Amino acid sequence: MKYRLALALLAISATVAWAQTSGKVILDGTISEGEYKTVEVKNEFTIAARLSEDKTTLYAAIKGPTTGWIALGLGTLKMNGSFMTLGYVADGKPSISFQQGKGYTHAPAPAPGAEAFVSETDGVTTLELSLPTPSYLKDGILQVIGASGTKDDFKTKHTKRVALELKL
Repeated sequence: MKYRLALALLAISATVAWAQTSGKVILDGTISEGEYKTVEVKNEFTIAARLSEDKTTLYAAIKGPTTGWIALGLGTLKMNGSFMTLGYVADGKPSISFQQGKGYTHAPAPAPGAEAFVSETDGVTTLELSLPTPSYLKDGILQVIGASGTKDDFKTKHTKRVALELKL
């Protein structure tokens, strides 16, 4: 019985390890080697992205040193017009919000087909998302913004931010 249980656990572990290195994105709150095709590090943030093989789904992630919220905005290098996904973990419970930037503010926005997962481990928060390939991907370039704050909410102003272009 113990042998079968050990064999089953080994098989599950091998499957998970293979999935993380096979180039398939799994929304689990980690940015694993080989999971994303484009990975950039800037201003203490790691930002990653890739398109699905059929180019119908965009996968993106951000990781940074915070125990508060973290956000990834897509489509512009500023908040205005950016589609943002914000997330934090409070008392072990993850919270996600999809928002649209307008000027220097943002508000909840519909996100049909979007999914996200956020995790926090050892003072680092990671947010991963998938959504239908957006119109803001232009000529293989994705403009992104990232930010983080020190509190577990969706309203506190960021303490760190980054803007960059990713070539997909």
